[in-house]
Amino acid sequence: MNSESKRSYRKKLIAPALIYINGEERKVLVVNMSITGILVQLKYKDMYSEHSNDMSSDTLVSTVIDFYLPTLRLAGTAEIIRVEKEEIQVFLALKFKDIAYDADGVLYQRKAYRKNVSIQGQILLNNGYHNFNTINTSVDGLMIQLVETLAIAEGMITSFEFNNLSVKGEVEVVWIDFDVDGNTLMGLKYISLASAPSQLHSLTY
Repeated sequence: MNSESKRSYRKKLIAPALIYINGEERKVLVVNMSITGILVQLKYKDMYSEHSNDMSSDTLVSTVIDFYLPTLRLAGTAEIIRVEKEEIQVFLALKFKDIAYDADGVLYQRKAYRKNVSIQGQILLNNGYHNFNTINTSVDGLMIQLVETLAIAEGMITSFEFNNLSVKGEVEVVWIDFDVDGNTLMGLKYISLASAPSQLHSLTY
């Protein structure tokens, strides 16, 4: 009975979706979906690309990605928990981390503002300021990299500042991950932004 109940939540679903992975937006097909995640397949034309052939758990910049399911109007972040290759096909098993119903397409519109850009800044973590570089930025948050390994709790609120832009604010740590070199990757959601003279300590790498 329990196994039947669990299976009832997993539905076969062939629907287009978009994911933002390794610094680029990719088209995928949703193969099946459950209340905790989805299994997606890279679309046919992408299966032969250099990026698809090299895709594995070891080549991911981060295991946490953005996704958008236009058919269901769902958007959010998910963790890649498994990468499978079957001949020319690549499948990604995604576990939902943060998900929202995007009734008016507002969340999806943010992808038009997401830019791969490197900006130096400082962020307050563990009672000290740490240098970071942005990996990408959007209208509602940013992804940053710190060249060090830090233990940070998801959900914490902290402050940051861009070194040369006279912009500072408060952010929420939505997710945290580590790359193969031990660098810390963070997804940050803006809480407030302000233009102000720099008040953070000057740090150098």
